[in-house]
Amino acid sequence: MISSEQHNPYSVVPVEQSIKTDKHQEVSEMAKDPKERELNDPIPARTRIFSLEFLVYFIIAFCGYCYVFHLALQRSEDYNESDEKHHELKQGWIPWRKFDASDSQYTTWRTFFPLIFVGLGIFAVVSNLVKNITHNSTSARISYYVIVNFIFIFFMHGYSSIFIISIALMNYFIAHKFGSSQIMPVLTWIANLLILWMSYWHNGFKFETIFENLGLDNYTSVAHYLDHHSGLLDWGVYFKVSMLRFISYNMDYHWMLLDRPVPSLKNRTAYFIAQEKHHPKSSYGLSNFLAYVFYVPLYIAGPIVSFNAFTAQVHNPQQTYSLKQLFTLLVRTLTVLLGFEIWLHYIYSYFFNESDIWKTFSGPEVAVTGYLVLNFMYTKFLLIWRFFRLAALFDGVEAPENMNRCVNNNYTFTGFWRSWHGSFNMWTVRYMYIPLGGKATQTYTIWIIFFFIGLWHELLMSWIAWALLNCVFFSLEILVMKFFYSHKMSWLRHKWYWRHIVGVAGSLNVFLLMIANLAILHGFEDSFLFIQKAFLSEDGLRTFVAATVWLFTGVMFMQEIRDSERRSNEIKKF
Repeated sequence: MISSEQHNPYSVVPVEQSIKTDKHQEVSEMAKDPKERELNDPIPARTRIFSLEFLVYFIIAFCGYCYVFHLALQRSEDYNESDEKHHELKQGWIPWRKFDASDSQYTTWRTFFPLIFVGLGIFAVVSNLVKNITHNSTSARISYYVIVNFIFIFFMHGYSSIFIISIALMNYFIAHKFGSSQIMPVLTWIANLLILWMSYWHNGFKFETIFENLGLDNYTSVAHYLDHHSGLLDWGVYFKVSMLRFISYNMDYHWMLLDRPVPSLKNRTAYFIAQEKHHPKSSYGLSNFLAYVFYVPLYIAGPIVSFNAFTAQVHNPQQTYSLKQLFTLLVRTLTVLLGFEIWLHYIYSYFFNESDIWKTFSGPEVAVTGYLVLNFMYTKFLLIWRFFRLAALFDGVEAPENMNRCVNNNYTFTGFWRSWHGSFNMWTVRYMYIPLGGKATQTYTIWIIFFFIGLWHELLMSWIAWALLNCVFFSLEILVMKFFYSHKMSWLRHKWYWRHIVGVAGSLNVFLLMIANLAILHGFEDSFLFIQKAFLSEDGLRTFVAATVWLFTGVMFMQEIRDSERRSNEIKKF
């Protein structure tokens, strides 16, 4: 007998497999991954955390952190007390402390945070009222989204919203004109990439430029008026995230028409099931498309949710989190925000990086600045993404968590990129990695994917440097892991000292992770300068040895955390 859940095309409840599957996809893409074999290695029956060995690690780790914060606070104090004017350091809300306002992205978000918080709160409350009053009518909910979306888009972008709406309708036209044709994905990608990079070259599209090119010189005053009423935010900056949603919609629609086989849904998360299951053709209409691509809580920064997952949750709101759990998450996130604000009043590491003051520092100070800059970036994005994700969750839409692990709890490139901007990672796997061949072509496709991600962020040499370094180090890691996690090396993985080998290799890999990701800020030239000043200067060798020992203790704790997760059946592939 078939259950009612199987009759419901929007159901995200795991049931016996009743839909068409590809036998080759029954085994997950990751099942052939060396990391998957690591998860199947023997684990100790009890934790080592309370052993003498880990007591030594704890003392080393604690002393290391004391030293890191001592150097950072000492340097920051010099600039807090200095009479020299630095426009990036502003008077903060903590008495007698300056605030590091050198990151424009966080400063802008911080300025508008009260408006964002109240606005998203009202959005979620009204949305839930609509659901309750209409007895969870899907059409009423979609209508509410479309109306509020257009009001929001015009408020954000003013008359420039004409551009983003026109591009959205162009993508919808491509999807429905070419449907199941193999040319549809090609046209979708080419059109969106051309728009993306043309907006980079021209710093966004301007009415004045367009009117001039069309020979409408008599209407320049109109164009000038339109350009000067372009809302609060530049539409071109936020097109990047919208572009991912356009591609998601077009590809999900294309695969639905082709009835593309889906992977096994057994033991999968509700979100994965929602993403992979095809919906009836009627669900891919214009109103659903507009509700999705401009969905208010996730429009500005994500996290990125696929069209299929969004539509499934419009019909069946998420049940992963209870209301109590959501308020607990909100309190925790507000606590992180308070801690981050205090940090920016006492530690000016990002200011040192942006102003190039770090170039005057000693080796240990340069290394500490680089480490804290990465922690700054992690915390900033965690806060931005988590507040927007919470707004969607209160509305009944679950988007993937972007920061699945603390930035200080990663020692491989594979794990890092599965846990940093997790929703983008899932997007690239679904819409790039698997269509380009998956595991069979991984050696080549990671280069395409990383360069796409780099140029998607910004058309700058620093992002090309970031992509190149990540590709090189990622490729090396794949080769090393394939060797050590091959079946012939299983004897070594069963030795008592295997975890110490991983500790040494992991600590060295963390250095590569730092260098690759600091390239976003430093580019090619300053990345080499960073390495030189941190580890090749007069006291560089001592810094390198001390940092390696400190990171080794960290990797030992990371391995223990992962063993603990496996003992509790909390399997994470990162």
